[in-house]
Amino acid sequence: MSQQSIIELALELDKLKSVYRKSIITSGERYENSAEHSWHLAMTIMGFANYLPPEVNINRCVQIALCHDLCEVGAGDVCLYHDQTGKHERELDYMNAFMARFPSFGSQAKDCWQEYEDQQTLESQWVSVFDRLLPFTLNIATEGRTWREQKITPDMVRNKHAFIADIAPELHQWMLGELETAVANGWFEQ
Repeated sequence: MSQQSIIELALELDKLKSVYRKSIITSGERYENSAEHSWHLAMTIMGFANYLPPEVNINRCVQIALCHDLCEVGAGDVCLYHDQTGKHERELDYMNAFMARFPSFGSQAKDCWQEYEDQQTLESQWVSVFDRLLPFTLNIATEGRTWREQKITPDMVRNKHAFIADIAPELHQWMLGELETAVANGWFEQ
């Protein structure tokens, strides 16, 4: 890879910082961007490594976490609770273009993205658990601000997080308890 290609790759990756998500950061001052989210996800997985089953490859989890939203450079972010029509196709189109432009790294990044999308490995499933946990905790920290702004209901949250019960039952129970507290506190639009 030439120096120019390295610079082009770095600049393309930098574009993820301009993709804003619907999650508000804990200070409440702004929305999180997708690059911050991917970093936060990777660091959280590393921080919880000792709590995950020993057969989970933490390094692979970190790779998947760092690459799972790279597709948003071309496809944008779509809120988990909103219409997902065409989302996968737009993401795949971008990942194919990224791989064509940066064959070596692009192939690795697309493999990580595809593994996450397929949800067939322990690593991708655990990344998905934490990928759902982080926006959930940001909502708890901001008293449900995103839930209210996006008109998310408690049932929508329960449904989108139900799979966690099979992978991390104790974490799922904690989330349900926090959700009930959020409902009691009026953090959802009525």
